[in-house]
Amino acid sequence: MHNDILDTPAQLFERRTAIKQLAVLCGLALSSQSLSLMAQSFSSPIDQSRKKQGLLKAAQLELVKVLGELIIPTTDTPGAIAADVHTFIHYQLAYCFNQSEQQTILNGLATLDEQAQQRHKKVFVALDADAQIQLLQDMEAARKGFTETHRQFFKQFKSLVMFGYYTSEIGATQELAYLAIPGGYRGDFKFSEVGKAWALNF
Repeated sequence: MHNDILDTPAQLFERRTAIKQLAVLCGLALSSQSLSLMAQSFSSPIDQSRKKQGLLKAAQLELVKVLGELIIPTTDTPGAIAADVHTFIHYQLAYCFNQSEQQTILNGLATLDEQAQQRHKKVFVALDADAQIQLLQDMEAARKGFTETHRQFFKQFKSLVMFGYYTSEIGATQELAYLAIPGGYRGDFKFSEVGKAWALNF
């Protein structure tokens, strides 16, 4: 174990706080609770060597790509594919997830394909949109072959998609209202008007 590259609880807290503050600075118009949930899905890199090119095989990456677009589809704004969320997840899993967390994601993806094969004799990405959505609804409800473990996987996966999308340039500037300096900028006013320095804690 390389303790020198692992975060202490205090360091992890600081990093998550920094992510939330960065999101605010980037103009992410999300609630404090949403930002907290997104930040909780983030963990620091555990593979500092960065020798891996990603975790997923080609078929798994294609599945992640399709799932991302089902969660955040293209509408009047670009969806998850355009924001390259699948590539974000590909590297996030390799660099920031431990082996147990990686296996949870891989097992969840494998279960989706297994259920697709059992019901339709096809892998998930080969199904039509209605069949794909039905499988995801069943997984989210932990029914018809899916368990609570699978439901938790899908919840975590959606958080990953949300985090990847809303921290992408497309998510932050096209899906959300972007303001480089939220609240405007007043560079000249008397200190007596506020009596203290501004902070971004929430």
